[in-house]
Amino acid sequence: MTISDILGELARGLPITALLTVAGFVVGAVSAVPVAAARASSITAVKTLAVAYIEIARGIPPIVWLFLLYFGLNQFGIQLESIAAAILGLGIISAAYLSEIYRSGLASVPAGQLEAAQALSLSRMTAFVRVTLPQAIVTIVPLATAFFIGLLKDSAIASVIGVQEITTAALSLSRRTFDGLTIFVLCGLVYLVISLPISVLGRWLGNRLAQQWTVAR
Repeated sequence: MTISDILGELARGLPITALLTVAGFVVGAVSAVPVAAARASSITAVKTLAVAYIEIARGIPPIVWLFLLYFGLNQFGIQLESIAAAILGLGIISAAYLSEIYRSGLASVPAGQLEAAQALSLSRMTAFVRVTLPQAIVTIVPLATAFFIGLLKDSAIASVIGVQEITTAALSLSRRTFDGLTIFVLCGLVYLVISLPISVLGRWLGNRLAQQWTVAR
């Protein structure tokens, strides 16, 4: 089997890898908003629940989350499709990490700026949207981009529950050809080729936002 043949086989798993990564990230990005809000809450019980969720979601290995969702829920009569279980598992993990990224981004903005904006008769929400959020995004974007790349690589664990993504294709090929070295080197290169442009784009966007905010100030 030639290198082009191997790459062609691996490419068949690319759409599923993209789906897992993007969908898992979106689920996490949306879910992270209430988690971050709860984490910053002044109500002890709410804050404690948020901290517990974050620690549990990050403390359990991704592969265990997938097993719990795909095999464990079956004990209660809930049978998720393998792709749905993978997306949900990645989403649960993403929400925990992204909520902390949001929190660190917001914490990077001096509290005095929000107070100064409110002193200018801006409502708290308006001041947050116009003053705090733009500055927080400058910090959030590079961190979220790095996490997205990590999630792309973590999506490979979906192969253990039968999701037909890039790594699953590589495993199947290696069993058929007994040329695991070549196949998995090429598999790694595929992930690298996908990751590098995303990393460059994230850095460019972060720098661009930082420059725009500096000019706006």
